[in-house]
Amino acid sequence: MNGANHKLSGISTYPFQIFGSGWEKVMPAPGDLPFKGDTIIGNDVWIGYEALIMPGIKIGNGTIVSSRSVVTSDVPPYTIVGGNPAKPLKQRFEAEVVALLNEIAWWDWPIEKITQYLDKIVWGDVEALRRCAANV
Repeated sequence: MNGANHKLSGISTYPFQIFGSGWEKVMPAPGDLPFKGDTIIGNDVWIGYEALIMPGIKIGNGTIVSSRSVVTSDVPPYTIVGGNPAKPLKQRFEAEVVALLNEIAWWDWPIEKITQYLDKIVWGDVEALRRCAANV
């Protein structure tokens, strides 16, 4: 995700080195470019059309990022965000339900178990899904 970073300490920020022809001699050394950390997208995240997620951002499980949003800060699990910059619009579930869903982690189940309990995964009965999770 950091390939679009540019060295800020020179007169020009243009990445001349990407064109070769001898211009690779100005290739920045490791550590010369700003590094924001890894960008981490959780499980079961819906990212809307043309959304932009900046480098180093962590998006929690079950998050919804509205179309054309610009995500510039970390997003907690099961939060709906939107805008430029993206701001929390709504929590999808109460905090204790979010904790339970993260604990259930249905996305880590074997495909056979997901298939077996798919109806519980797509409907809103968290307690039914919790009972299914107990059947490991």
